[in-house]
Amino acid sequence: MIKSYQRSSKLFNKGPSLLSKLLLLIFISIVLMGADYRFHYLKNIRQVTNIFTKPFHTLLNLPSDIYNFTTEYFSNQSRLIDENEALKLNIDRLHADLQRLDFIDQENNQLKNLLEVKNAYKFKTEAVSIIYSRFDPFNQKIIIDGGQNKDFQAGQPVINALGLVGQISSVFPETSEVTLIVDKKMSVPIQIQRNGLRAITNGNGQNETISLSHLPNSIDVIIGDVLKTSGIDTIYPEGIAVAEVLEINNNPNLPFAKIICKPTSAIRNHTHVLVVTPINKIANNVAPIKNDQKK
Repeated sequence: MIKSYQRSSKLFNKGPSLLSKLLLLIFISIVLMGADYRFHYLKNIRQVTNIFTKPFHTLLNLPSDIYNFTTEYFSNQSRLIDENEALKLNIDRLHADLQRLDFIDQENNQLKNLLEVKNAYKFKTEAVSIIYSRFDPFNQKIIIDGGQNKDFQAGQPVINALGLVGQISSVFPETSEVTLIVDKKMSVPIQIQRNGLRAITNGNGQNETISLSHLPNSIDVIIGDVLKTSGIDTIYPEGIAVAEVLEINNNPNLPFAKIICKPTSAIRNHTHVLVVTPINKIANNVAPIKNDQKK
């Protein structure tokens, strides 16, 4: 009986093959997808299931979100550090450019003032740059860019836009040495602008001042008087500002007053000066008049 039952069960369970079932399921799936695409009857079901599956989606995406956040955070930090360094370099570069522009602006102002001086005075001048200043307490001198190559000669006055600077003392092939008016060896005939009084200045050497020598205590000089070249020596042209009276000491026990003056040329603050051509040299360079021109 048992064998007959097993034999009948095999006959009863015999049905379609697995391939047929797979094809049937594929067909049903395609039909359902087509119907859903056409009639949207599964839309509500998907929305409901999406509510329940969203936490799982968030949990599954959490590692990648953490990775992206961390990468972006450090990337932004690195980018900000690079930008900060670049901005600091730009600021330093702008500061350097600003200082250079200030220097150029100051130099342009000095050259503009020199040009005005050159056009204002009747004598001939030539602009040169100051190569360097000697800070020797016993020799107040500067070196200028120009010497025998520009036909400079010892004794030529040197001025700037503010006044008298000094006098050329030595000439070399391409440079010249200028002894400043504050040097102890320098003396300049001057005339006080206020009252026309004439005197001679002497350099004091170390303290960037000059003094008026051999003037009695009763002399008519007041603080603030402006001293200008008198032109009596035929070396310095007349009317160039030299100094301003800074201090007057009248000691009755001494025969002469001690008058301290401050040079107006601000020698250490300029980069260019004018070398004055002597008047006798200009006269010698004038071409002689030809006989036919006289006629």
